[in-house]
Amino acid sequence: MAFSSCSKSDQPTPADQQTMEQQTLDDFVQVVAIPQYAALQAQADTLQQIIQLFVQQPSDALLLQARNQWRQLRQVWEQCEGFLLGPVEDDEYDPRMDTWPVDYVQMDSLLASNQPLNIQTIQQLDLSLRGFHPVEYLLWGKDGNKSAADFTNREKEYLQALVADIVQNTTQLYQSWIPEGGNFAATIQLAGKGSSRYLNRLEALQAIAGAMADICDEVGNSKIAEPYTRRDSLITESPFSHNSMQDFVNNIIGARQVYLCAYGAKDGKGLSDLVALHNVALDNRIRQQFAAAIQALQQVTLPFEQAIYMQRTQLSQAMQALADLEATLSGPLQDYLQQYVKD
Repeated sequence: MAFSSCSKSDQPTPADQQTMEQQTLDDFVQVVAIPQYAALQAQADTLQQIIQLFVQQPSDALLLQARNQWRQLRQVWEQCEGFLLGPVEDDEYDPRMDTWPVDYVQMDSLLASNQPLNIQTIQQLDLSLRGFHPVEYLLWGKDGNKSAADFTNREKEYLQALVADIVQNTTQLYQSWIPEGGNFAATIQLAGKGSSRYLNRLEALQAIAGAMADICDEVGNSKIAEPYTRRDSLITESPFSHNSMQDFVNNIIGARQVYLCAYGAKDGKGLSDLVALHNVALDNRIRQQFAAAIQALQQVTLPFEQAIYMQRTQLSQAMQALADLEATLSGPLQDYLQQYVKD
């Protein structure tokens, strides 16, 4: 079935429209969401394997490998934040794994105590002492120049427990989407046909579009704006690894993957195709604004912790590009869905 033309002579029929709406929901689940959560789990497993080797035989080479793997895991996670809906929010996987900034004073206090450091005790700690960023602090150190010889036995225990907690969370998050587990996939795919959350396809599509807008707002108005406005490099997302700018880029790439329905080597029907059915100009505008936002972020060449002092113009332009994109996603895109999705 061809959906590309929008001339008066071959306007999409109601059947075309409904087929595209369902295909958009199905492909979001099967092409984007589940494969990304599977990749997240796999990257967490790999990090755990490297950490186990490092703990057994610490070396700077394995430390570098662990740091690189942490970045790989972050890349997938930050892209998954392009669709923060369902179990990741309902069951608080996001704060369990990605609370920041890290309170390294509290971490140092914990390490200096006699409290056991295993996955059970880790899961009882304050959220700022769990997840990706305490791992980042341990792998890089406060000044980013830690060596393998600097690790204490307590730090190794904490590192193992933190990564085990991440593995458990990423596994449970993946399981929550697949049919053999919590099957949140069906909650989306059955929108309007018995879904426990979405009364119709419009609600499900609006939730997906809303998640894309939300991450653009968070990156521009929180992740960048707060450290930028306060000129405070201690409240950035990934300060020890200086990975913050890459985190932001991956957030927007993740949202674009949702819009285009493309992840890895696979693609499907996405919101882009649905919008292009009736409004090619709006689809082009959204595509261009995604490209502009990513390009603006990539114009920041210094680590974010330095850029908030030295590349303020570039950061200001990036925030404006993100604001433009967010406004289109939360305005015209939502209006379009409201106008044309009538199930």
